[in-house]
Amino acid sequence: MVRSTFTFKELKKTNHREIKKLQDKKFKAFIRYQVWPNHPYYRRLFKEHDVDPYDITCIEDWEKYQIPLVKKVDYKDNLRQFVLNPSEVDGEDRPPAEIVKNMMSYSKAAGYDEQYKLLRNNGIKTKLRIGADAAMERIKDRLTYNYAPLQFWLSSGRASGLPAPVFLTRHDNDMLFKNCVKVGQMAVDPWIDEGWELVSMNLFPYAPHLGWHAVNLGLKQMSKFYVATSAGGAIPSAKLVEIAKSFHVNGFAGMPSYLRNRFFREMKDADYEAPEKVVLLLAGEKIYGPVVDDMVETLKNKGAKDVRVIGGYASSESKISFGVQCCYDGPYHNVSPLMLSFEFVRVNDDGSWEFVDENEPGHVTLFHLDGTGTIFEGFLLGDVASRHENGKCPLCGMDGPFFWDIGRQNDAQAQIDIMGLSEKKVKGATVNLTALRSDLLQLGEVEEVQVEIAKENMDDPYSMDVLNVYVAPNGPADANYNSLITEIKRITKNSTEVTPSVFIMPFEQLMEKAGGMKFMEISDVRPKPA
Repeated sequence: MVRSTFTFKELKKTNHREIKKLQDKKFKAFIRYQVWPNHPYYRRLFKEHDVDPYDITCIEDWEKYQIPLVKKVDYKDNLRQFVLNPSEVDGEDRPPAEIVKNMMSYSKAAGYDEQYKLLRNNGIKTKLRIGADAAMERIKDRLTYNYAPLQFWLSSGRASGLPAPVFLTRHDNDMLFKNCVKVGQMAVDPWIDEGWELVSMNLFPYAPHLGWHAVNLGLKQMSKFYVATSAGGAIPSAKLVEIAKSFHVNGFAGMPSYLRNRFFREMKDADYEAPEKVVLLLAGEKIYGPVVDDMVETLKNKGAKDVRVIGGYASSESKISFGVQCCYDGPYHNVSPLMLSFEFVRVNDDGSWEFVDENEPGHVTLFHLDGTGTIFEGFLLGDVASRHENGKCPLCGMDGPFFWDIGRQNDAQAQIDIMGLSEKKVKGATVNLTALRSDLLQLGEVEEVQVEIAKENMDDPYSMDVLNVYVAPNGPADANYNSLITEIKRITKNSTEVTPSVFIMPFEQLMEKAGGMKFMEISDVRPKPA
């Protein structure tokens, strides 16, 4: 029997062979009855590469037929083409009967038995004219539930500098509700049998990104009491520490850089007593040991006896699926493997690609197995895992797919080569540096630009990220460029959520700074952690 997802308890009891078998069944059904008929981009891609979607029976077939991987630069130029649309096929209206037929075929093959019965029974009533109007309305409601966009996350920037939306439907939202709680359950699992109860605080920045909303849905389901905040956005960090003290919060979720550099810095100087057991759920950027050590030390200095640190991993494009560590030194487990598969690839110099073996590093690549709204297959992210495995975890014993040492692609030029654009996390926001530089060069007063990521304290590799913009103006460098600086800050803030530091300098000086003939358009000068 095919199923939609596992509960956390079921996930702990299953094994990687059963998961793989179900993944292949779901992927086969998804490609045949959702992606092929309803996804404009992949339908065109299959035709261009002469691939019969009915020949695709497992994820490995994507490599077998060398179907091109999708990069963010491809997606940002084809946003509407990535949204499932059952009402059209090849630019023509699809007959309603065919829409329902495709949906019934998918429901039956993918294990959505109740949905299949609803469509079948109401279809029969419509055909026999037995309460036909009500029956048609029920079918319409189900189609709306499955396919009409409800909300969006923001992903990489478009060429215009605007963020690119990833759309979710009500079906996606329900899947997100089921899956996001498993991240938190993994984090607290060792303590639950002792009667420990979670009082949680969401310290992710509030924005239309996956992090805050997924944490919000998950913590609401599993907490005895839940404090929703926005990483100092509405309430200063010092006041958030006071709130944590008042409600005896024993679980904090947020981005490592904000927690270490703002929240726990305030906690050090506050009149605060930590609970005996504390959980830290970290996500959104690479997690460095010294950053974790600082936070754990602060909590223990404030009275905590046991601090459990867990890393989570997801992206706007993964939408409803997550990886999460079983412990701080452990790998990232896919807690929603029937929704999405994390695969790992090597991209060759000639443009070909291949899945890597388990002991090799590889670029994280997403394959959706379920969901509606925006859908990705073979979607290449900028992240690299040192290795991946299928089997029993050596630390927690959970049997399934997992991967190790996830980290952001650090070299800007390498990222441009692989991804088609350069993205970085700066102060928690994903910044499309390629698009930002392009936008700034459109300003009439700007002759050349270098975009640089640095640290607030360059002697501290774990301090907050900062964005510097070096500008050579079309005019004397000693003129008054206050209005230009203001405009550069406005554009950058609007498109990236980050206010930069802007430096005006002569063209020759900028050329020398940026490497002369080998001009570095985008420079990441952050000191590397030891």
